[in-house]
Amino acid sequence: MINVLFIFMVVNSLFTYSLYAASPTSSSLGASYGGEWVDKALVEVEDLDGTINLTFDKNTGKAALEYSVWDEENYTFQSTAPITVNEQKPVKFTYEYLDYTEHENPRTMRGEGIIEFKTGTIVLKMGGLPPDINKIFAQPRTFIRDPYANRVPKPEDAIAVVSQYCKCKESNLVKFIYPVADNESNKNWIAYVEVYVRGILLTEYKVNLHTYKATEIKDLWSQSSHFANKVKVSKITASSTLPKSKAGSYNANQVIDGDTATCWCEGVKGSGIGQSFTVSFPQKTEVSSLKVFPGYGKSVSAYLENNSVRKAKITFSDGTSVIADFTKESVWDLPKVKATTSITFTILEVNLGSKYNDTCVSEFTIS
Repeated sequence: MINVLFIFMVVNSLFTYSLYAASPTSSSLGASYGGEWVDKALVEVEDLDGTINLTFDKNTGKAALEYSVWDEENYTFQSTAPITVNEQKPVKFTYEYLDYTEHENPRTMRGEGIIEFKTGTIVLKMGGLPPDINKIFAQPRTFIRDPYANRVPKPEDAIAVVSQYCKCKESNLVKFIYPVADNESNKNWIAYVEVYVRGILLTEYKVNLHTYKATEIKDLWSQSSHFANKVKVSKITASSTLPKSKAGSYNANQVIDGDTATCWCEGVKGSGIGQSFTVSFPQKTEVSSLKVFPGYGKSVSAYLENNSVRKAKITFSDGTSVIADFTKESVWDLPKVKATTSITFTILEVNLGSKYNDTCVSEFTIS
């Protein structure tokens, strides 16, 4: 009888200990689920965001929830009462948020949600969301720990990525600029880097510092309407043109096609000093500004391998002219509006290319 009782007590003690060991404590739950979680589907999405932050009370073991959502508007949803973590079944909770539909008088709104705690993930289902985000964020969302939480993006990281993509390095001829205005409103892992060659903005890259990949913003100047011609052109002629090759054609009409990856190249022996192209209008036209891309804008290497224009003479149909110095600027507002039937661009000085002795101009915009 004593032996049986002893065995029962031992088994009972082991069983009790096993149950106790399997039950998570409030501190272990806090360690497992406390802090920030990110929406798994939106980790690599730039224009949508969703994060959960759980703050545990050490005494009660319960958590306060804050759910932040960013689409076109920002919303923050906060639980109205402590949430009891239960890994065995979904937990219902109520929340409130400020509705800024009427900006001067924000209203406190309420709703209900369901949260599921699983090892390594949290699943959240929200009800009663604002209409503008309901379509996206009312669906069940899965949250994980931020896989990039320990990585702090830096401008120099973005520049290093761009250097690989453009196959160029910063030098006295090539400069990488981290434009503050372009980077102010982005997530910290998205960066924009501009590439300047001989002081001329060549292109811009969008860099993902999670994946260390870059996307070139194709023909940046055209997209921003820098090279959107505002006047009607009847014809374009050139004093000479480089013959067509496997690399492409170099006709003068390409200086107004809005594409910096194409160009006109003069076709005489030597550096092309004195060569020109003329843009003619069907009638006398008022011109107030000129924008010029004075080299071959297809790539950094194309710009540097070919000659680019350092100075040019711009002549109007009445014989008057201005000198364009591309070491200083590439956009000119004329002192006063000029009425003309043509504009001639004549090469005066060039920056020699590292490989070819051909001088090119990618864009010549008149407005």
